[in-house]
Order: sequence, then C-alpha cells, then structure tokens
Amino acid sequence: MKVKNLSEVKIEITNKGRGVFANRNFCKGEKVVIGHRVQTLPERTNHSFQIDFDLHIELDEPGRLINHSCNPNTGIQNNEFGGYNFVALIDINEGSEITWDYETTEYISIAIPECCCNAYNCRIKTLGFKFRSTQISKKYGNFIADYLKELNI
Repeated sequence: MKVKNLSEVKIEITNKGRGVFANRNFCKGEKVVIGHRVQTLPERTNHSFQIDFDLHIELDEPGRLINHSCNPNTGIQNNEFGGYNFVALIDINEGSEITWDYETTEYISIAIPECCCNAYNCRIKTLGFKFRSTQISKKYGNFIADYLKELNI
C-alpha cells in the first residue's frame, strides 16, 4: 500500500515546507493516503499525530507531510496500521495539495502558532478539539480520531 500511495501522490516544497499533492484525480470518499504508524513517541511534537489522550505517534511519508487547512480536502479515519487514513471529503483534482484539519486528531494542538492555510474560513490558529469540539464534530462527522468520538459531543 505504501508504494500505491507514493505513486498516487507526490511530495513538493511549498511556502509551508514540504507538502503532498495529488498525482491523479480522487473521488469523494476515496482513500488518498494510508498512514502507517512508524513510531510511538514519549510525548507530543510539532509533527506527531495524537491517536489517544496519552498517545502520540509518527506516521510514515507521505502521511506525515500532509499540511493543515481550516478547509481541508481530506478527513481522517483510524486504520488497521495504527495510523490514519486520509479520505477525500470532496473530489480532489490532480495537482491539488492534500490537506487535513489538525483539530480532528489533536485534543490540544501545538503544531502551528499561526495558520497560513489561506482558506476563506481560516481560524488563524489551531487550538485543538478540546476548544472547538462541537464545531469540529458537526463539520467532520465520522472523520475525526476515534478517541475523540468517545467524548460524545
């Protein structure tokens, strides 16, 4: 599956650092990237993914390089590899940057002090699910981390 991901997306340099871009069109509901857990971390980092209240992981590439957007084109789902699948929330055109919302996995986010996604609905800073639980749950439905769904918001 890793080879499939790398042939269907490409990594490019952006004004935010490295990012992931579609190498083909993706339909809404299609898995765009399958993120495999490569390491369990002793604490959160700017590049970690929160998988439970006290568990942070590192994903393999390209998953770990997908940038944040307040208006993303993918949502996340826990997967059988101990990581997250990035699933198209809308049809994604070839050449588009693949993005996800950090607040769908991070209970408290430390990743970006100031957002630079330039989305029409940019929140300026990612705070975390704790501070926007109702808004995030309503917007993404099942496309949030399983441990956050357990909060019954």
